[in-house]
Amino acid sequence: MITINCDIGERGADHPVDIELIQYIGMANIACGGHAGDELSVKAFLTRANDRGIMISAHLSYPDKENFGRKTISLSEEELLKALDAQHAMMFWVKTIKFHGALYNDANVDVELAKLLVRWMMKKGIEEVVTLSDSELAKETRSAGLTVIAEAFAERNYWYNPRKKQLTLVSRGKDYASITDCDEAVKHALKIIREGKTTAYIEDSQGNITGIEVPITAETVCIHSDSEIALELAKKLAGYLAAEV
Repeated sequence: MITINCDIGERGADHPVDIELIQYIGMANIACGGHAGDELSVKAFLTRANDRGIMISAHLSYPDKENFGRKTISLSEEELLKALDAQHAMMFWVKTIKFHGALYNDANVDVELAKLLVRWMMKKGIEEVVTLSDSELAKETRSAGLTVIAEAFAERNYWYNPRKKQLTLVSRGKDYASITDCDEAVKHALKIIREGKTTAYIEDSQGNITGIEVPITAETVCIHSDSEIALELAKKLAGYLAAEV
């Protein structure tokens, strides 16, 4: 069964939307202080997730709270791994990782970064990572004998690279990056879940955009907790998934 996952604990220990979102999801990706979160919020949402009996992942990012981890920053390998060590230390026993924002997107397409992250995961005893099924991180993870939890996004649109036959998220700087209408996001997510395909976009150097149907593999669907439609979307999507069991 496909589950809903959500990036949680990015707005403090007692944010009302995050607290309610926990009721509708199957996995909580808990921010560990890189882009957001602190010891108090980690503890609070670990407790809530455990009380609900849902899966937990450590949500790790570039150490960049100023930009919410959504901007690629220049770090040496040593600096990046030191930052990941510090974040994972908050949830050192958790064996499932989901990277956040720019680090997630960079690892989707950068082979050397993907290899570095996989080496780090193996050193830390990480067993599985949540990422796009056709990403470079997924490929390196599988090659290392670790598990990939294939992810799709409920309220984000995709770019498609026809040469690499690879999906990536549309940059947030584009006006079509996010789906802001809840019913449209539900339709988008259910198409992925039921049909195993999505409408992805190719944008040329002149800004011309073409939409094409491409296959997509997903075991879990992400809702960003800071999306304005997050709670409504989680409720509706959880209802559809429950009805299909």
